[in-house]
Amino acid sequence: MPFGLFLGLLGYRLFKISLFIIGLFFGLALGSWIGIKVDNSQLGLILGLVLGLAFGVATHFLIRFSLFLAGMAGGLVLAVIVMRQIGMDPSATESMLWALGAAVAGGLLTLALYKFLILLITSLIGAFMIYQGTVGFFPSGSEKWSWVLYVVLLVVFILVQAGARKGHDDPVEKEKRRRRR
Repeated sequence: MPFGLFLGLLGYRLFKISLFIIGLFFGLALGSWIGIKVDNSQLGLILGLVLGLAFGVATHFLIRFSLFLAGMAGGLVLAVIVMRQIGMDPSATESMLWALGAAVAGGLLTLALYKFLILLITSLIGAFMIYQGTVGFFPSGSEKWSWVLYVVLLVVFILVQAGARKGHDDPVEKEKRRRRR
């Protein structure tokens, strides 16, 4: 839950650290999953720590590349979903070219909108972590309305981060303004 607050409230301002934490948790989850599949919990823990640190460092140093790959994955998934809905054969060359084009478009769109996407994604993940950490303590029968907590947290986190972003001067823009004077 503290990581959820961190990501939700400070995710944009400290997005390099946020991406490191997200990469760390992804690697831990992947290592744990592999450990469960091979029925060796010690291997899962060690592999999770190694993969977590590797993914954390990779996302920290390769931020733009990581965002481009995430956008490509999103574009590819969206293209496959749309192609299946309209009845295209996924193994046809034409379908593969459409999927590749959608993946590249998704990657480029992500690079163009990366600041907004960082704000949105860190808010989503932070709200989800808090929701998952607290939903077990809700009274029984509250499943019908517990999603309201998630939505409220998400809206609050987006508003807080958008306000912090507005007050935060981008160093590159600040230098450009200084040179114009």
